[in-house]
Amino acid sequence: MLGSGALVQVFSTGLSGKLNLFGGILLQKCGVGNGAVQNRSVGVLRSLLVNVLSTVVVISAASCAVAALPPETRKELADLQKQLKEAPALLKKNEVDKVKELIAAVDARITELMIPEDEKDRAWTGLKTALEKARYALPVSFEKEVTPIVKTNCLRCHSEAQASANLRLDTYAAIGKGGRSGPVVFPKVPNRSLLAVKLIHPDEKLRMPQGAAKLKDEEILTVVRWIEQGAPFDGADRDAPIGDSLVEKKPPVQVVMADGSETVSFRRDIAPMLVNICIGCHSGNNARGDYRFETFEQLLQGGPTGNTVVPGKPDESYLIDLVLRQDPLKMPAGQAQLKLSQAKAFETWVREGAKFDGTDPKAPIRTLVPSDAELEAARLAAMSDADFEKRRIEQAEALWKRVAPRTTAASVTTPDFYLYGTVDEDRLKQLGDAAQAQLATLAGKYPLAAGQKAFRGRLILFVTKDRFDYEEFNTVLMNNRRTPRAISGHVMINTSFETAYLAMHDLGDTESDTSLTAPQLLNSLLAQAYLAREGTALPEWLRQGFGTLEAGLPNDSPWLKALPGRAAKAMATITDPATLFVDGTFAPDESGDVGYLLVRFLLGQGGKERFLIAIDELKKNPNAAAALQQAYGAPTAQLGQLFIRTGL
Repeated sequence: MLGSGALVQVFSTGLSGKLNLFGGILLQKCGVGNGAVQNRSVGVLRSLLVNVLSTVVVISAASCAVAALPPETRKELADLQKQLKEAPALLKKNEVDKVKELIAAVDARITELMIPEDEKDRAWTGLKTALEKARYALPVSFEKEVTPIVKTNCLRCHSEAQASANLRLDTYAAIGKGGRSGPVVFPKVPNRSLLAVKLIHPDEKLRMPQGAAKLKDEEILTVVRWIEQGAPFDGADRDAPIGDSLVEKKPPVQVVMADGSETVSFRRDIAPMLVNICIGCHSGNNARGDYRFETFEQLLQGGPTGNTVVPGKPDESYLIDLVLRQDPLKMPAGQAQLKLSQAKAFETWVREGAKFDGTDPKAPIRTLVPSDAELEAARLAAMSDADFEKRRIEQAEALWKRVAPRTTAASVTTPDFYLYGTVDEDRLKQLGDAAQAQLATLAGKYPLAAGQKAFRGRLILFVTKDRFDYEEFNTVLMNNRRTPRAISGHVMINTSFETAYLAMHDLGDTESDTSLTAPQLLNSLLAQAYLAREGTALPEWLRQGFGTLEAGLPNDSPWLKALPGRAAKAMATITDPATLFVDGTFAPDESGDVGYLLVRFLLGQGGKERFLIAIDELKKNPNAAAALQQAYGAPTAQLGQLFIRTGL
């Protein structure tokens, strides 16, 4: 193993002078001041250097050569080293191929010389050091060298299909943009670049790629060198999939539009088959067989085998051979199988000219095939208002049977609500009147479009007399979700308004510093439902905070007076102000308290108009940081700092 003195001597050989700087990555990123972590970090770096630069021999007092090199060999080594000194000048003139030829020639000659171990003295070490310096200085190609490493090890978690930590690495532009933690590449500064730092983290749980073996030292060094050289891009399109410039471009396909005479429709018969059975394997950056057909044009372009689909000629179409004629059939792979009728339909479609009856052959084929949710939404949208109201009542009764099958419930109907629960009918009527009044207040502050109802088919209001029955809603309907003691109600509205209810425990009419009254809780929950009535998933802190703001609490409310103290306790461990706006930062029983203060703060930064713009942005973009920056013109870190400075 290299000792510390030897390590310094390796650094002193030059290697662009940057590996020494990179050696500080782990010390800075993995716990400065933590001796154990630092030792592990140095150990990782030592290992990296030993493996990658294994050909560099560091001379120390304990490793002097025993035998002497012949003078003619020493002279030749000196001549070779002198030749290598031309490498920097050649690289400045962008004569990279000449440098590669020079390195290859020196490598070959060293092999030919077959110098015994006991004769490898300073002349040999000097040459090997110069050789590695020249090799290290070679420009790294992003497309040819970095892209294969990223595609093989990173895109499983960081692509369009799945962007963990809001980080995509499938295009050069996305790599530059970074993710939730900010940029992952700082050109020329590898020790600040998480793309490099994460590869050598001493903690396996934090090292990338997650759940896989550590990358080879050569691969890590390639990424480091690329960043150190400025993270240059040598492709054609920064927004194209990485490695795209190396893919052989095929001539544009001729798309023939359907004229209605066809017996097989691509949209109706072929596209659903492709989406449900085939595209799962033939999409993304690692498409099976390098055949990617997410669009109609890609389907006709074919894969490496050539004539995958030949319009009018099924016998010459390799795809038809795979799904219909081979014995055994090779496609689709795995357990999914096409029915014979489906394969025959595919053949007929090709025979009839492989025509397109969609609107845009460049658009994803998935857009031609409605999902189950879209089909259900269309079915619900086609329902009459009367049928939808009848369905909502049936839904309330069915949900109640799941939650409390042995408990009889009373019900009350108002113009906008269907109340159902174990409190008596008079209490339901009282709460029903309160709900109608709250809805009118909300509609006055935040008007609906002309003729629009807030809750189509009515909103179900489940009200339980006992807390146990309320908790059963979370246990039975919300997958055993834990119910903190401070939580006594929640809202459930999904897209298309297929399911729409709020459930609450009747807390009575006495407020305390730890509990709202039932009407106040109802007001809060209705405000949350009003905000999320389109089924959009908004951050929990926003929904609960808005609900508290619109709960109608008086200025002397004991619950409201105690809120800042609860919020301060919840925020005590926050070190990054930007995380205040990240959904999930706070527990469910903390989100309402902190959310109320955040909503009040945002309203103070631009009034109701700006706040409503922020809500619209959040409905379009689940990334709260991006949505809030778009609305308020400042990053969430800055907004969070301002919030903290203004006090609770």
